[in-house]
Amino acid sequence: MPEKNLEEKINLVRSPKRLTAHQLTSQLVTDFFEIHGDRQLGDDPAVTTGIGLFHQRPITIIGINRGTNIEQRREVNGGAVRVTGYRKALRVIKAAEKFNRPVISFINMPGADASVFSEQHGQSEAIADLIAKMGQLKVINIALFLGEGHSGGALAFSNANAILMLENALFSVASPEAVQAILKNRDETRDASEFLPMTAQQLKKIGLTDSIISETPAGSLVQRIDDELMKTMKRFEKLDGEQLRQQRRVKFEKVLKLN
Repeated sequence: MPEKNLEEKINLVRSPKRLTAHQLTSQLVTDFFEIHGDRQLGDDPAVTTGIGLFHQRPITIIGINRGTNIEQRREVNGGAVRVTGYRKALRVIKAAEKFNRPVISFINMPGADASVFSEQHGQSEAIADLIAKMGQLKVINIALFLGEGHSGGALAFSNANAILMLENALFSVASPEAVQAILKNRDETRDASEFLPMTAQQLKKIGLTDSIISETPAGSLVQRIDDELMKTMKRFEKLDGEQLRQQRRVKFEKVLKLN
């Protein structure tokens, strides 16, 4: 079967039937206890985070909620994470490191919230703080892209030991629409992905993505995700804290050198 083009992938990842972080957490994690609030300004419903058991092992989960209908999407800001969401995530990964719990993030978001509220309360600083701490964690850190993730808003959750992507997922410095708008101004008519790697397949070639998870047949997708997460956890479980930090640094340095 030929690989889908960018437009087809966008339609798939933005479908209300797309597998959500909530659904995946409920099927993979037992005894989940959700944590609310950033202890400064309040909570962000776009980010569901907490502690649970994955195959009887305590882990910290961070899930980005995009919503599947108009009401839900209004509540979670369409998945655009607010400053409170980034600070809440920072709070829980610090605790994860303290208690030696691996961190797994489920990502599907358009980017960071660009509201006046978030900007006035230090959005860029909150994103930078999360990127830095994710990179310095002394516990296993895995990012799984369920749909799309763009700009520094998504990067904040993906400074990880391993990046896993569903086969139609997207990850880029800007949304496809933003890239296409730039190309339009340059009188370019080609697909945005020709200029900027954003598909799982393109990112695998440059070494950013560690594994691509097939989405068909849909009925066994959660099991394939479960298997891949377990496989990835085992890959890193013998590394100590300093080795995990070093592995992350080397991973991203290689990508930069190759590109």
